[in-house]
Amino acid sequence: MYNILKNSLLFRGLSESQIQHLLGFIDTQTQTYEKNTIVFMEEEDCNGIAIVLKGAVELQTIFPSGKVITHMELGESEVFAEAMIFSTHNQFPVTVQTKTPTTLLLIKKEKLVHGLLHHPILLENFLMLLSNKLYQMNAKVKILSLSTIRKKIAMYLLGEARQKKTNRFEIPLNRKRLSEHLAVERPSLSRELIHMKELGWIDFEQSRFTILDMEALEDELFR
Repeated sequence: MYNILKNSLLFRGLSESQIQHLLGFIDTQTQTYEKNTIVFMEEEDCNGIAIVLKGAVELQTIFPSGKVITHMELGESEVFAEAMIFSTHNQFPVTVQTKTPTTLLLIKKEKLVHGLLHHPILLENFLMLLSNKLYQMNAKVKILSLSTIRKKIAMYLLGEARQKKTNRFEIPLNRKRLSEHLAVERPSLSRELIHMKELGWIDFEQSRFTILDMEALEDELFR
């Protein structure tokens, strides 16, 4: 367990023995779930944070019709619920469901507060997690505020290229997940990607993309 937690941003800079010592004071709970188990429901009270020790969970919006939008997938060592735990609206904004058989490390709010107050490095790492979450939300707002599918694709690909410092990269989303991320229909997304490829702006194969005309993508954002 501690070798996985060592890779978590929450415990960055700590050795396995230091993590073990720290968790001895915080008091945590380990819970295992079967595949496709709902761990937390949307609007359920958030009373702590969770870290994925094994498997993966998906953050979803489930509509009365049964349709599901998957906003994000989290795997080993990743943390969730850190943005809600201290909010005045501390309910889950999404449903958390396991994608595979999954084991979570659960830390109650009062135990986390104790750890943050007595371990400065844990506090610094927790604030970093919140800052990262805010950065991701701002990036998502930028994309959703754009008026066309082409602009949304351009903004997303330019952001990936900037982050990876190369015009050739692999995105972490398949077509279904990308369409949900951009809030567009999957067929419309596929048509626009093909059109942008025909224009000579991009090339792609599955999740691997190459930006061929950076200026064209940037100009599209100002049309």
